[in-house]
Amino acid sequence: MLAIGEDQRTIYLTRGDITSDFYRLAFYFPIFNFATGKEENYEFQLTDKITFAVKERKGYTKPEVLRVEKTLAEMGYTEPTTTPEIQLTEEDTKVFDLVNKRTVYWYDIILNDTTTILGYDQDGAKELIVFPEANEM
Repeated sequence: MLAIGEDQRTIYLTRGDITSDFYRLAFYFPIFNFATGKEENYEFQLTDKITFAVKERKGYTKPEVLRVEKTLAEMGYTEPTTTPEIQLTEEDTKVFDLVNKRTVYWYDIILNDTTTILGYDQDGAKELIVFPEANEM
């Protein structure tokens, strides 16, 4: 299972699951265009690097649990897009501890190592909630 909460920021994931055509982890980056005076979605270029970094809850000073970083070209994109998808493999999601309860982590989505697109802000931390996988319980 991969689902996005009603707040559009909380991610629910079952350990061991992958992203696919059915389960997608897509996002966009709204920016203000001073020339037009309107908010627009940033157009990600093929050379832009997207990083999905996951830390323990309340663990920003601790080592990352998971870090996936790729350019759009490495993700298979052939042209710019305003809504890239982070691709997670089974191996990526198996890094989370196998426990018999849901576990809350915090995550950031970072553009080119310099701009946090989604992460800890005035609304607090962005949560990734991981559920145990049934076939290993």
